[in-house]
Amino acid sequence: MTAVPSLLVSGYTEAGSGTGPGIARYELLADGVVGERQAEAVAVTNPSFMARSVMTHSVVDQSVVDHGKGMVISVEELPHGNVVALDMQTLEVLGRASSGGADSCHVAIVDDAAWVANYSSGTAAVVPLAGLLDGTAAKVPELLSHPGSGPVSGRQGESHAHQVTATAWGTVLVSDLGADRVDEYSASSRVRIVSAELPPGTGPRHVALRGDYLLVAGELDGHLHVLQRALLARSGDASVPTAGDAPVPTAEQGEDGHSWRWLFRVPLAESAAEIAASAEFFPSHIELSADGKLLYAAVRGPNTIVVLDVTGLPANPDIRSIARPPEFLRQVSSGGRWPRHFAVVRAGQGNHKLYVANQHSDQLAVFVLDERGLPEASPVQMVNFASPACVVPVMPIL
Repeated sequence: MTAVPSLLVSGYTEAGSGTGPGIARYELLADGVVGERQAEAVAVTNPSFMARSVMTHSVVDQSVVDHGKGMVISVEELPHGNVVALDMQTLEVLGRASSGGADSCHVAIVDDAAWVANYSSGTAAVVPLAGLLDGTAAKVPELLSHPGSGPVSGRQGESHAHQVTATAWGTVLVSDLGADRVDEYSASSRVRIVSAELPPGTGPRHVALRGDYLLVAGELDGHLHVLQRALLARSGDASVPTAGDAPVPTAEQGEDGHSWRWLFRVPLAESAAEIAASAEFFPSHIELSADGKLLYAAVRGPNTIVVLDVTGLPANPDIRSIARPPEFLRQVSSGGRWPRHFAVVRAGQGNHKLYVANQHSDQLAVFVLDERGLPEASPVQMVNFASPACVVPVMPIL
């Protein structure tokens, strides 16, 4: 089996959602541009998000996997959602199981299980990979919920789980767009440990972790929120100065001795005035650079890619550390309409690329990243793909 870089792209397939083919795998050429389509999976419906799994890993890296023995795990975003396993090379369906909820929109692999966010049901599901593959998965998987609501009419009447993210300390974060919270569960016991509370109307969608800092994209307020994980031993420390005009939520203390302290928010634009002037401004995905110095964000409505400098958040904070808000660096057009997702690849000389799934313009835009990791003003390549929703680079481990 040839170990070559490739790019997985998935998208919406059902009328009313999109017209995509399902999931496709493309060759990535030596310079990082997209080559020929090598495989396609049409036996999946509305695969709005994917993750990769290598069964020998406890927590799978979501950006680099073994291309020879991997699987693709996808959700099917439907009224009765599913989680599907596919062969990495052929994209043949290996197994399918219920997600136990409606409109499954995100999946992550944690400890040999697929954790799924069920948006409309407001739940997180845990589906063992072994049962998914051999057909023994329960008809109703283990479901986790912490019901809540928020102030935004039409969007926050109830909980809406939007993303599941594994931490380095053995927990899983579940973003609840409807309740303005990021709930944290033990990966082993499934018990909710603590919740990171966000200002009312934030609408937390996707998150990223930089050490003890939690970075949250607010889909409803258009800002990046920064919270800090505070251990019990540090509970008496002086408060970190805050910035921004949002109210600071009360910290909830977790059973394991940590809480999340809200620090500040910054606009996912050059200025807050841009957000206020936009008829539509909905951040979607955020992702850190490999060295953790930059944060990339996609914003639907203005259709932009925004890059922030996050080096003001100390990687190893101590009592003397003062966190500084992320700083705006660059904003470029996403190369299309409604950038739902993207992926960043820095795999060597000449292969620094940003791949953006522009859902409503039916194209994937490929940007060159300069030596600082900033995207050029215009895409170097456009790839036709109907209703793209997720892009996953697969790089061989050498």
